[in-house]
Amino acid sequence: MSLLDIINRAMLSHNATNLLTKRISNYDIETNTPLSRTENNHQRPSVEFSKSFRKLFTTAKQRKETELTMLSKKLVNGSETTETIASTSNTARNHDICLFSDSPHYIVRIAGTGNTDEFEHLIRDDPAKLKVANPSGLCAAHNAAARNRKKKFLTLDLDIQDKDGWTPLHHAVRNNSLDAMEFLLANGADDARLNKQEEAPIHLAVVHNQLKALELLLIKRPEQVNLRGERGKAPLHYAALTDNIDAAKILTDHRARLCQPCTAGNYPIHMAALNSSNRVLNHLFLIAKSLGYNAQHLLNFCDAENHRALHSSVIGGNIEAVEICLKNGGQIDDQQDDLSTPVHLASSQGSIETLKIMFNCQSELKSKVIRMADIQGMTPLHKAAMGDHVDAIELLLEEGADIDARDVCKRTPLLVAALKSSVQAVCYLLSKNASIMYRDEADQNLLHFIIMQNLPIGAIGNILFTRENYRQLFDQRDKDGFYPIHFASRQGQVNVLKTLIAHGAEINRRTNQRQSSLHFAAEYGRYNTCRQLLDTPGFKRILNEPDKQGLTPLHLCCSNGHTRVVQLLIHKGAQFTKCFEGFTPLHVAAIHGHVTTMDTILQGHAHLINSTTRLGVTPLHLAAAAGFAECVDLLLSKSAKILTNLDGETFFDLAIMKKQKDVCLTIITHDRWKEALDLKSTKYQTPLLGLIEHLPECVPVLFDRCISPSHSDKKHKDFHLTYDFHYINWMDIKQIDGKVYRYPMLPLNTMVKFGRTNHLSHPLCETLLRQKWLSYGFPIYALDLTFYLLFLFLLSHFIITFPSCNHDDPSSWHHSNDSCSKTKFTSFRDSATAFQIISIWYIVLYCFYNFFLEMIQITHDGREYFYDIENYVQWILYLTTSVFTLPFLFNQSWHYQWVAASMSIFTAYLALLFLLGRFFIYGIYVTMFLEIMKTLLHVLSLFSILIFGFALTFCVTRPFSKDLNVSSPLDLFMIVLKTVTMMLGELDFERSYLDNPHEQHFDVTNLIVLLVFAIIMPILLMNLLVGLAIGDLMQIQQNARLKRLATQVQLHTNLEKKLPSKLILRWAKTEHVEYMNRGICHRFKHMCRDLIAKPVDTSAVLNTYEENLTENALFTELFKQNRRQKDMQHQLEKITDLVRLVLQKMEIHTEIESDDVTRGGQIEKIARMQKFRQTFNIARRFSGIRPLNGNAPHLFSHPEET
Repeated sequence: MSLLDIINRAMLSHNATNLLTKRISNYDIETNTPLSRTENNHQRPSVEFSKSFRKLFTTAKQRKETELTMLSKKLVNGSETTETIASTSNTARNHDICLFSDSPHYIVRIAGTGNTDEFEHLIRDDPAKLKVANPSGLCAAHNAAARNRKKKFLTLDLDIQDKDGWTPLHHAVRNNSLDAMEFLLANGADDARLNKQEEAPIHLAVVHNQLKALELLLIKRPEQVNLRGERGKAPLHYAALTDNIDAAKILTDHRARLCQPCTAGNYPIHMAALNSSNRVLNHLFLIAKSLGYNAQHLLNFCDAENHRALHSSVIGGNIEAVEICLKNGGQIDDQQDDLSTPVHLASSQGSIETLKIMFNCQSELKSKVIRMADIQGMTPLHKAAMGDHVDAIELLLEEGADIDARDVCKRTPLLVAALKSSVQAVCYLLSKNASIMYRDEADQNLLHFIIMQNLPIGAIGNILFTRENYRQLFDQRDKDGFYPIHFASRQGQVNVLKTLIAHGAEINRRTNQRQSSLHFAAEYGRYNTCRQLLDTPGFKRILNEPDKQGLTPLHLCCSNGHTRVVQLLIHKGAQFTKCFEGFTPLHVAAIHGHVTTMDTILQGHAHLINSTTRLGVTPLHLAAAAGFAECVDLLLSKSAKILTNLDGETFFDLAIMKKQKDVCLTIITHDRWKEALDLKSTKYQTPLLGLIEHLPECVPVLFDRCISPSHSDKKHKDFHLTYDFHYINWMDIKQIDGKVYRYPMLPLNTMVKFGRTNHLSHPLCETLLRQKWLSYGFPIYALDLTFYLLFLFLLSHFIITFPSCNHDDPSSWHHSNDSCSKTKFTSFRDSATAFQIISIWYIVLYCFYNFFLEMIQITHDGREYFYDIENYVQWILYLTTSVFTLPFLFNQSWHYQWVAASMSIFTAYLALLFLLGRFFIYGIYVTMFLEIMKTLLHVLSLFSILIFGFALTFCVTRPFSKDLNVSSPLDLFMIVLKTVTMMLGELDFERSYLDNPHEQHFDVTNLIVLLVFAIIMPILLMNLLVGLAIGDLMQIQQNARLKRLATQVQLHTNLEKKLPSKLILRWAKTEHVEYMNRGICHRFKHMCRDLIAKPVDTSAVLNTYEENLTENALFTELFKQNRRQKDMQHQLEKITDLVRLVLQKMEIHTEIESDDVTRGGQIEKIARMQKFRQTFNIARRFSGIRPLNGNAPHLFSHPEET
């Protein structure tokens, strides 16, 4: 037999067995398949077949044909058990297949079968299997309860829950397993346990109509007849919810309470009335009567919202339930919390049959309930009108309803219908002669509501304008003074506006703010509305009429940037008048940033560009202060004058004050940038100073503009860069009390003042400082250095050549062992040479000369003088030098002189270090030295605690010398110095600790202290200092470079303050030309200058220039694209006009054709205009124009919105 034959026979057997099984099946809660009701429930053929089929393919290559034939015969027999398949597996000797009997879920299946022996065998081996759940979340107890296997429960947990919270009792009730239920209830199973849906077994019995299970539960547990479930619902609630009359009878037979509400306040009668459970509803009334209660008592049960049963039946739309409630005494005038009656509810739903039934059953209450009002003062007629239920309105009017009844807001049903866009109700009420003269509490009439809700004026007007007094609606205004024509103009309803004008509405009506309809149409950009108003006779009265603020319609459309409306108004003769504050329409457009509108105005009225308000404010002021860069660029390009307001502020000042970065960048990059930067500012003196203070990010762009190349070809022979120093080298001169004060290089000093030192590294600033250094800085400081070097040489020579021991010591000194104890003092005049005497005189004069200069500098610098450490070094130098040299002039030589000499010579070389820092070759290193010195002092100020701690420890243990007296300040200082030298690595271990170990009293303590000291001080602390120095080196180098530039600024500033004005004017240059490709002589000259001053890197300047060229080209291309888009937009507008003509020719009438409505309203209405879309597509196809990005702009959208 072939493999194909085997598979076919197996499949045929499988299908036949499945068909037979389906006919005798019931619901299987474990596998969600039909469950057999037979007692002997063996393994399913479907499971057998799938396992054997997999086994067949896994062993096909290894088994013989005889084995496959035997396996297929067993597959045909669909009633084989697991043991049979297992034996087949053993015969085939297949060890690769996992049988279902080996699965941990096998016990769940066995619990539902009649194989008790195998079940006991499984739990005997492993009792924990009783809690194992299959993929459906069911345990053995759940399957046994579902299949009515009560014998299995002797060893099972009776209240175990599955993944949905179902207990075995839940499953038994769901599958109507009565024997299992009896066993579970008899053995104490919890029948009140709720699952995750908050349903107990008794609730499931009602929901799934398991009546026998319900009876058994109530017999065994009668107290659970009112058990609360989901949201507090009792079983009777569930019966009323599903109209389960049999369950309801069983529950009421076991004394289920009719008066028990759920947590939402609903009683069973509300559930039955609301959910069309008419059988249960009738049964509840019968039960109430059998218990001796009046049916009216049952009908008076109220839920949380004070709904009665009749209210619920009306809300549910159940006419039969309404009849039942009415027959049992329900009152149609009963009111709920909002005072609505059942008639109100039926009217709001438009339920004619319900209304007729209620009126027929209780005709005596009909006239009363029709006039009853709810909490909003609305009658049933209001409710019907609100829902546009014409049939209900007709019925109510026939029954005598007041057609002009008014609610608390003084609105009649007609006004309510108009407010809720109920067009049919409005037309019907008008046809029934409803009054049109009533107005609500805001004094708005019917026409106000019709226009506000955009109702079809054509359909309503056919009835409305037949009234004799309809013209009075045109003359009625609300509390804000709005007439109906104002609403039509504001919302852009052109057809409504045409209708109103055609029926006599006046267009020159004013609101309380004295605004006409043209004001609203212009403000909201309603082009077609404005065109309609301006085509109406008498439009000149409203064209230039101002409102309470003096604003004309032209002002309002300019403030919102409606360019097309501006063009229309100008074409019709609108005047450019000023408002009461002096603002022209151009001012208004500028303050709101509408550049297209401004361009339109300036094309025909260029004289407005320099108009001023009462405060002297021009449009340029307003645009700059508001931050609209495009408007500023337009005004500057249109040659607007740069004026000041009454406070003396220019437009550039306002832009800087408001920190409008884009505006400032626009000014800097404009062709008139020099004119703007040459302005005088009362607040900042110059605009550049304001930019440095408030907008430092704009400063590099300005500096780039000050550097201009001569040619685009960088290899040209005469290619050069021109540096313009006019703005950064600005000097402020003030005269106070007759004295002239000069403040040179004020922009650079402002950078230093506000911490903008990073801008000093710009090539423009570096070039300026370099030129100043070459012109007068280097010669002056080189001369100063020459005199100082002479001073230092003479001082050093004198100290070296004149013996330091040739002096008189105090008589109290008796040091016989010191180096100067055997020498005798020789007179200075007798022992000094002529060169030494000349040196002393030069040193003294140089010191006094510098004393004089320092005093002048103190008076000039003030407090800033004391913030410079170099000044302290200078004072120490000159004081100690004077103390050292002056006694020699009087033929004296004392000990203290040479002490001062030691300090003098050190500070002299330290001062030389500071002096060399002024030269660019050494300046950065000197600055780095000072920065590292600051870091070192900061660290040592903290770790000096350890130095003094170890020093005092050594004072106690005395490892160095036993002769040191700790109480002596000198000896204590010596110990501290020794500690410092040990920190540097000079531990002196052999002499102090090894040579005399037995002479130390604290020998062990000394060794421990030495070990701790060696770890902390020389190793840890020194490595920390080295790490800090290396880690901060790059940052220190960068800061040192910037600080050197700041120092150069201060040096040049001090020099220019001291030098005569004529010399400054002679040396100062407004520009510098740097040739890049000149000959050898020019290069040699530059090489010589580079030795004196650091050259400026011009590659960065050229790169910046190339980037600017690229950006300008990109901007130009973007501008061209923008112009092309505007041209496309203009052509699309022409297509729109063409389509309108096509529509008129095809006699297609639609309000969206001309109405100025919002974009959302357009989309909703266009969805109903398929024919119109087709016409538009045809027109666009033949126009030869393709939309941008594949999307056509909306046909009726405003041009600026497009």
